[in-house]
Amino acid sequence: MATRAGMITGIRNLSVPTMLVRGGSSDVVTEKAARDLLALLPQAQYVDVAKAGHMVAGDRNDAFTNAVP
Repeated sequence: MATRAGMITGIRNLSVPTMLVRGGSSDVVTEKAARDLLALLPQAQYVDVAKAGHMVAGDRNDAFTNAVP
C-alpha cells in the first residue's frame, strides 16, 4: 500500500512532458489502468496503438514511430 501511495505521489509531481504509449492489445496495461494514470497526470499525451501488444515498438514499430514525436 505504501508503494502505491509513493508512486501516486511521484506521478502527481511529474513536471516533464509525458506520453503514455499503450498497445491496444496489451495484456499488461489495461485501458482502465491507462485512464487511471491519465486522471493523475492530465497533462500527459496518450496514444493507443491498435493491434500492438505490450511491446508496442516491437509489435508495431511503424505505428510507434509515427506516434512519438
